[in-house]
Amino acid sequence: MKRAAAALVLLGLAPIAARAAGDSARLYQTFCSSCHGARGEGTSVAPMLIGVPAATVHFMLDTGRMPAPAPGVNEMPRAPRFTYAQIDGIVGYVLPFSPHASAVLPVVTQGNAVRGRALFAANCAQCHGAAGDGASVGADNVAPDLATATVFQIGEAIRAGPGVMPRFGPNVLSDRDVDDIAYFVNYAETHANERNGPNSGGFPLAHLGPAAEGFVAWLFGLGALMLFIRKIGTAGAE
Repeated sequence: MKRAAAALVLLGLAPIAARAAGDSARLYQTFCSSCHGARGEGTSVAPMLIGVPAATVHFMLDTGRMPAPAPGVNEMPRAPRFTYAQIDGIVGYVLPFSPHASAVLPVVTQGNAVRGRALFAANCAQCHGAAGDGASVGADNVAPDLATATVFQIGEAIRAGPGVMPRFGPNVLSDRDVDDIAYFVNYAETHANERNGPNSGGFPLAHLGPAAEGFVAWLFGLGALMLFIRKIGTAGAE
């Protein structure tokens, strides 16, 4: 009786599974295939997805970078177009394009924000800024602001290496290192404006990063220089 009941449950779930698989295929063909190819073989406007690990595909969808609004644009984080279930379905649809693609997604647990700050400064701050405010890294590439990134997305980015960002494998940053970095970034986001938070001792300048800092430096620097020149000119005239 138990076996018969289990068989009936499986038969009942089969149409649901088939429908979910069909929905994932439809979503991929509608939103992804025109750039990445019908079977992930790539085109002149987008790279192939064959051999791409699940963490990379999931990250690009989870952060709203894909589907791109137009071919060739700099992918920036935005609200995802798909639900989490749809993202998982598309990732599952893409993985079979290659028999050797890694299906592992990072698991981020409670980390040490103090240790993560040192690791972030050594491996991430050069591009993302000391507090994760983001910056230009040259050639129209931008390291984005991390203000809205979740700890899971930080872990995905470290392991996936999206865009020009290097991919940090376990031999470079251990799982514990990833946990600590992710929780430091989360701490910097949620405690930024506290008295002893990441902004203590300075002005946040709306978290606009080096652009705002450079503008302020030029504004005050040029202003001080003009006052100095005026003073010299006035003294000479006397």
